[in-house]
Amino acid sequence: MIKHILVLLVAILVLSLPAPVLAAEPGNGTIEGQLVNGTKDGGSVADQQVTLKTYLNDAETGSTNGKTDVQGKFVFANLATASGYSYQAVPSYQEADYYSEKISFAEGETNKSIEITVYDSTMSAEAIKLDTTHMIVYVGQGTLEVIEFFLFSNQSDRTYIGSGEKTASGTRRTVILPLPDKTTELQYGGELMVCCVVPGEQGFFDTMPIYPGVKELSYSYNVKSSSGKYAFSRPINYPTGQYNFLIQGEGVQVTSSRLTKREPLSFENSVFSNFSGADLAPGENLAIQISGLPQPSRGPILWIILTLVGLGAGSVLLVRRRQLQQVSSKDNGEQSRQRLLLELAQLDDNFESGQIPEESYRKQRTQKKSQLVSLMQRPEKNRGSR
Repeated sequence: MIKHILVLLVAILVLSLPAPVLAAEPGNGTIEGQLVNGTKDGGSVADQQVTLKTYLNDAETGSTNGKTDVQGKFVFANLATASGYSYQAVPSYQEADYYSEKISFAEGETNKSIEITVYDSTMSAEAIKLDTTHMIVYVGQGTLEVIEFFLFSNQSDRTYIGSGEKTASGTRRTVILPLPDKTTELQYGGELMVCCVVPGEQGFFDTMPIYPGVKELSYSYNVKSSSGKYAFSRPINYPTGQYNFLIQGEGVQVTSSRLTKREPLSFENSVFSNFSGADLAPGENLAIQISGLPQPSRGPILWIILTLVGLGAGSVLLVRRRQLQQVSSKDNGEQSRQRLLLELAQLDDNFESGQIPEESYRKQRTQKKSQLVSLMQRPEKNRGSR
């Protein structure tokens, strides 16, 4: 009996041990890379850690660490080149991680060369702006369903890594995102990830770095409005180029000293009251009072990714999951930016639904986002009038 018990205990112990991490089979593949500092007169890229992540059929199976030489170059050798294997180089530079494209070897190919741009880091938020902010409100029976979209821009050649003390995960708070009290059904979208947010007094913080260029953050939530009235009080934390507010229903009354009423908009058999304001400065408080809220009974709304550009110019685009629809277009000045934002939203949706592989998704997203950055860096006169 004791012998059987001992055998059973050994079996249980063996089964409880963690499964070994699969490593890539040794091969003759080589990835050569180099870090390039995109900051003018930036620091040295020598002796920087680079992690090479290994994937088999898009599932991570392991990683290898290396260092750059005096010129910022690094090499990973003896890599498997068989079909299904792919790699991603992740250098860490001044408290920020950077990610290469997924790298795979074609049949008969054994060498790959990559270049990764890094930037000096800064703890100053001086260059962080909000190019555009949108809030769209659906009116339900005693509930307001709210979607907020933020297009942040870093107008410097340094990566903003946040300020203050580090969080438990070793990162710093970068941007604060407002959130009313007593919200429910909070969901994240865009480049906002559940793993990287921490709560704050007036909402929550993102802890991901803001690299030079643009960053899309969005989220949705519900608030109660049983009294037929509701008031949003929104602190302005960053210089904001344009703030757009849409609410379902022509009969809803909206008052705000910083927003101007525009022409109503129609979308999916609903009319939205349309308000916008420009050039909001940090330290201001945007107060929006809503009254006359109807209490229609309406079907559930799917999670909506919001992409609204150039409301002041009369161009409005709403993106619903698996559906793109142009509502109106009176001015062609913002068409290129609108098209790219729509394509980014559709690309994200196609990836989430499994219609495109991860490698293709990341490559296309990087290309489109680079185009968007280029458009945003053009002089204002080339963007179309507001």
